[in-house]
Amino acid sequence: MPRLKVNESELRCRKLRGCIKNAQEVQGINTVKTAELTGIPVSTLYARLKNPDDFRVRELRDVFRVLKIPEKEKERIAREVI
Repeated sequence: MPRLKVNESELRCRKLRGCIKNAQEVQGINTVKTAELTGIPVSTLYARLKNPDDFRVRELRDVFRVLKIPEKEKERIAREVI
């Protein structure tokens, strides 16, 4: 029988992944370009997006900087995801 309820950790991962994907869409930047601009290897960025719990603070800062996520949005993400 399939699980009906998503656990809290998976829900936080989905929210962070969605925020990053949404910001990429708004900026018109794909994951490869994001990796290039942040200096994070493409394979590492894909792995981090697959499992956002593995993101390092520096990597998130770089991603947020490249995607021009405003300070208020960062605060909202931090409250919801951390």
